[in-house]
Amino acid sequence: MARLSTKDKEKPFILIGAVILGIIIQRIIGREIPQLIYLTEIGVFFVIFAVMLPVEIKDVGKAFKKIKPTAIVLFVNFIFIPAFAWTMGWLILKNYPDFWVGAILYTLTPCIGWYLIFTDIAKGDVPWGIALLPWNITLQVALMPLYLYILVGKIIPVDIMTLARSVGLFLVAPFALSYLIQKILIKTKGRDYFFGPFKSAMGEVKLWALVIVIMSMFISQRSLDVSDINKVGLLIIFLIAFFFVLFILAVIIGKLFNLGYEDTVTMAFTTTARNSEAVIGVAVAAFPGHPLVYLAIILGPVVELPMLLLLARILLGLKEHLAIWR
Repeated sequence: MARLSTKDKEKPFILIGAVILGIIIQRIIGREIPQLIYLTEIGVFFVIFAVMLPVEIKDVGKAFKKIKPTAIVLFVNFIFIPAFAWTMGWLILKNYPDFWVGAILYTLTPCIGWYLIFTDIAKGDVPWGIALLPWNITLQVALMPLYLYILVGKIIPVDIMTLARSVGLFLVAPFALSYLIQKILIKTKGRDYFFGPFKSAMGEVKLWALVIVIMSMFISQRSLDVSDINKVGLLIIFLIAFFFVLFILAVIIGKLFNLGYEDTVTMAFTTTARNSEAVIGVAVAAFPGHPLVYLAIILGPVVELPMLLLLARILLGLKEHLAIWR
């Protein structure tokens, strides 16, 4: 059974530490440093490139060995969740538009990594989860401009050219470059090297690159007020509600469509786990001067990790004690 590595367990706390350190440094300096935006953009490009690098697009057809559950997952991830997140944000965060935008951005992109760990912990169908990866990454890149224009642009106006630049630079370009580099390295070094030591090393570098990105984001922007921090409670309520509603929805759909326990587990984690790194670059480029947008995105994984661990235990308990999948 897969287990969370020490790095995975510590990641949310490392990211929050980077936020706090960035805010402290900004307060010490006492002024904005807009030049740091270039460091932020370079770092974000690298982080998103590293996130997308291990995903093999050639496996996209494998998901259709399970046509019905795959169609359900794609519907939930790319149609239901954007509408649901916008509506729940309107109910909870409408008086705080920056948090509302950040929360929407965080929920828009399905995870392309550690949801497989939780799928394995809860004894779900990992091979099907892997087959869903290329669909999740391809559709989130393709649909992000539409989501930003329809859902986010109505809350905080965004220039269409700025939007196009942010999506092209921080989603499309890393996606294309990662695909090219992956093919070259597998051909020259072999799959064992690429998915072994190289992938492990990139994961370590990616984490600390993300730390530098977060610190530079908050150092370069205006300082957060105490009143801004006091609103975090509402954001946490939004995130907890988001995870629980999607979890319950997955269980209900699993029973209604007779998907079985393993498929229901995979659907639950494919639709709840999110890919926060993929939207940080878009947020920085499209919403400069809105640090609360970034803070909302970064807080997402802090709530996500304990929630996914809890949901994995609940699923195992449902299977063992309630026998609803027998």
